[in-house]
Amino acid sequence: MKISRKVFIGLGILLALIIVLGGALFFRTWLMAKHIQSIEIEDVDLSKIDDGVYPGVFADFLVAIKLNVTVKEHQITNIEIIEQRSGPGYEALETVDRILEAQSPKVEAVTGATGSSRTIMIAVQNALRGGQNQ
Repeated sequence: MKISRKVFIGLGILLALIIVLGGALFFRTWLMAKHIQSIEIEDVDLSKIDDGVYPGVFADFLVAIKLNVTVKEHQITNIEIIEQRSGPGYEALETVDRILEAQSPKVEAVTGATGSSRTIMIAVQNALRGGQNQ
């Protein structure tokens, strides 16, 4: 059975579009990972943060988070995730426990969910920086 020339050309164009779009998605994901890795996560001086609830956000392409960090007596007592966008199974919620234990946003990322882990760390750092007294 012969495939008509139009069908063959159509399939070729479709295949080319799939390759181009797949490449663009891969490239954008790679850029996101590079950006997230480039953000330095630092310890925050909790002695300069008054009691309160501080909002933190961070987003980049495939990952995003909105959370609240509660500080009481210069300690992080709670991290409440309000909204999170990540791949299913890549939420990296263990990062919250690690931050609470370390009393710092600078913790080890969850293996296999580095982007989501770093997104949480960055949002917590942003929240704490917003609550710092000068």
